[in-house]
Amino acid sequence: MSISSTSTHDARAHDTSGSEARVPGMTAHSSRLVAAAAVVDSLTRPTAMLCAARSYPAEHAGQYELPGGKVEPGETPTRALIRELAEELDLVVTLGDEVRPPHDLAVAAPPPGAAHRAQDFPDDDAPAWPVLHGYRMRVWLAEPAVPDSRPQAGAAHESVRWVAWEELDSLPWLPADLPILAAIRAAATAAS
Repeated sequence: MSISSTSTHDARAHDTSGSEARVPGMTAHSSRLVAAAAVVDSLTRPTAMLCAARSYPAEHAGQYELPGGKVEPGETPTRALIRELAEELDLVVTLGDEVRPPHDLAVAAPPPGAAHRAQDFPDDDAPAWPVLHGYRMRVWLAEPAVPDSRPQAGAAHESVRWVAWEELDSLPWLPADLPILAAIRAAATAAS
């Protein structure tokens, strides 16, 4: 996923008790949506996940993230995700379930208004994960549409590789992706 920004902010997320928790890097309002995938070898019995190491910016080079990218005006999040995976990794996927954030981490979708009109960003109506630079990210499980596909690293990633399920924690993940990784494991286990 290619995201660059120089500003970071803090926001407050509400948990079920009504207290506030700081979410580093989030703005006080919902911001640009990113769609990402946890590409697994099989949606029914995952044993490995496709992991992508960033090539830039320098402070994140070599750190792993979920592949995906920004949702453009007029795109649904799933259409953007399919486009981004094809552009960045030369990979066609079959999407599975969405991996939703827990209430205490969820960033609400923006309310309809002048800065964010529903017709400009269709289906941007669900809670998302907080990620770097104030972006919001929705995540889906996915598997290659062609089982023997060989994804290729594009300019955004220095490498992509399949990693065994039990070895995922050994990679240097972007900090914002760590709670998402835990939820992916839970969702994939529930699906199998």
